[in-house]
Formats: sequence, C-alpha cells, structure tokens
Amino acid sequence: MTWPRWSELVLALVAICFVLGIGFLAGGGARGAGTSQGQLTVTASGSAWVKPDQAEINLGAQETAATAPEALQKLSTVASKLLGAVGKYGIRPAQVQTANLNLSQNYGPNGQLQGYQAQEQFTVTTGQLQRLGAVVTAATGAGANQLNGLQLLTADPNAGQQQAVQAALRAARKQAGVEAAELGVTLGSVRSVHLTASQNPLPIMFSPARASAAAAPIATGNQQVQVSVQVTYSFR
Repeated sequence: MTWPRWSELVLALVAICFVLGIGFLAGGGARGAGTSQGQLTVTASGSAWVKPDQAEINLGAQETAATAPEALQKLSTVASKLLGAVGKYGIRPAQVQTANLNLSQNYGPNGQLQGYQAQEQFTVTTGQLQRLGAVVTAATGAGANQLNGLQLLTADPNAGQQQAVQAALRAARKQAGVEAAELGVTLGSVRSVHLTASQNPLPIMFSPARASAAAAPIATGNQQVQVSVQVTYSFR
C-alpha cells in the first residue's frame, strides 16, 4: 500500500515530537526540574550578606520570698535597678518591653509550701552594637540573674533582598540555558516567577555563668539573606 506524501510528513512530525518529549522528561527528571510541553521550569537560589545594625537582648530577674507580696516587691526593686542601669547606655523606655511576668509557688520535697517565686523577663532592643557587652554587664550588675539570649538582626527586613533576588534570577537563567541546550530547544521568555525568601538572624547565646565576661566585645559578623526562585520559561 502506498501512503500519500502528506501522511509521511505527519508521521515524521509525530516521531519528532515523541523524541523531544522523551528527552524533555528524562532531562527534567535528572535535574529535578519540572517541565511540560512548551515550558521549562527551573529552581535556583541566591544570597547576599548584610551587616546587622540592631540587637535584641532577652534578660530578666527571678526572686523568691516567703509570701507573694514580698516576692513581687523584691522583683520590682531589682527590675527598677535593671532598667535604670541599661538606661545609662542610651536605651529609652520605648526600647524595653516586658516579655513575661510570672508568680508561682515553691514546694519542698515533702509537698509543703516553702514560698513564692516572682519572675519578669525583658526584651531590650538597641542599635548600639558596640556597647552590647557593657549593657549586659550593667544589667547583671543591677541584679539581672537570667540571661536567655541575644539576637543580631537588621532593622530593615528587606535589607539585601534585592541583591539576593538578582543573584537567584541569574542562576535560574543559567540553569535554564543549560537544560534548553541539552534538550535541543531555544529558550524563550519568562512565563512566571515565584520566590520565597528566608532571613536567618545570627543568634549569640549567653548564660548567667558567662555574664561576668560579657563586657568583652561581641562579634556582630554578617547576616545572610537567602532567596529561592522558581522560574518558568517558554521554549521553541
């Protein structure tokens, strides 16, 4: 049986599409990139480094006494001294916030009430990073006996985002070019872009046992901003 010439052309085109489809799926699976007919999707990451310009210190005091009013009074006295001590380093009342206030009963091994325990935690925010050690030392010297951590961060939540996004998009374009070349297709325009960003503060943890040495300089280092993008390109 003799096939018409136009039927041969149709069969040839179907065969080419089939081959391209097989190569497309195999290439995407090897690199973890999702693909569909006429589209190529890649995922890439970018990062940038920014210098922290703000710190949050979590500290407080815990006092015990025979009665609840006495425990609260002792705590109030220590807390007032603590706030006054950090205030000498330019920390305004608006930069200090109570994070936790608690009053509880203390029981002995025999289950008998032995007294009361009052506790208050403060979050102190400051941009004077060069004086962090001195602030912590002043607070502990004024009676703070709980030091639960220090976080370095940037006041601008978007700091470094633009540079990280640009780096991620460049990486995505490069990856898409490699995949398109392997598939034997020509990369086209961007169909869609989805991005997620995570900025991880650099925590520096202290303990009351180390408080006496807190006047030493605290290394602020740099903070990394990371962005992941998913870009879909057309191809032909």
